[in-house]
Amino acid sequence: MGGVSHCVMVGRMERVHLKIDSKGRLCIPPEIREHIGDVAVLKKTSEGYLIIPGKPTDFLEEFRKVISSEPKRKGKPKLVSPEEMKSIWRTKV
Repeated sequence: MGGVSHCVMVGRMERVHLKIDSKGRLCIPPEIREHIGDVAVLKKTSEGYLIIPGKPTDFLEEFRKVISSEPKRKGKPKLVSPEEMKSIWRTKV
């Protein structure tokens, strides 16, 4: 596995250059993982990506929220013919 390539201190901000191993995993040094915890969020910003500590999610709790929430779609779904469905599949997104 990789490790820290090198660290650069920029003012009060620490910038760490990390390696990605052959399986595409980002190798975060233990001293940084201690501050992040067991769950991290990768957030896209205008300057790149930011790793911030996250909260563990309870799968069952999230599932309950989804199944108990109101559906976004209202009304009755439109029935389409197989030909119409195939034409929808062929269109580029």
